Amino acid sequence: MKRLIISDLHLGSYYAKEAQLIDFFNKNPHFDELILAGDIIDFIRVPVFTQRTAKLFAFISNFPGKVVYIAGNHDLPFKSCIGKYMFGVHFTDEYEFVEDGKKFRVEHGDRYEKGIIHKRSLMNIISVFQDILERAFDWNLAAWWQNLFQKKKQARRIWDILEWNKDVDVFIMGHNHQPEVLIWVNQQEEIKTYVNCGDWTDHCTFVTVIDGVTRLKKFE
Repeated sequence: MKRLIISDLHLGSYYAKEAQLIDFFNKNPHFDELILAGDIIDFIRVPVFTQRTAKLFAFISNFPGKVVYIAGNHDLPFKSCIGKYMFGVHFTDEYEFVEDGKKFRVEHGDRYEKGIIHKRSLMNIISVFQDILERAFDWNLAAWWQNLFQKKKQARRIWDILEWNKDVDVFIMGHNHQPEVLIWVNQQEEIKTYVNCGDWTDHCTFVTVIDGVTRLKKFE
């Protein structure tokens, strides 16, 4: 089984790497399962869709294997679709599977974040202004915010996330745009793995799970 896990495309936003995504999908067509781990469409800003966006939507809708869409905090409208199958896509809030004797769980990761991110109306207002500033001044505010504030608390948050997901062998998420892998052995001498998919506004990274082997990769 060959699975592709990708998150935080933020289609419609100013920094979405649509051309690179099209190139990536054209060069990586042979997967049995496509797992979209949230923030695929950036609804909470002022999304601008292009012909490239249409090509990406077409690729997803015509994907020959199973497509799983995990709703994130930027594509909240899809929360109402959780548990449904529409347009060839399975909508959910998390996705689990077992491969090679290991249990995998994939989430977006926004539920582990505290603060204003869960105040929907306020986040909509902030995101609209963010979108205006990014388009006007070519300034990637999301990347600036991550580098300035989020990295300082990342290590502590990872261990909290792992404690909440200790029933799985491999936990995969997106959300914070920081591509990284953490592997350790717990007290029961079980190998555990944390993976963050990164994003397609800055890093162009993705995760593959092929016959139970997990890899974080960057598309050059």
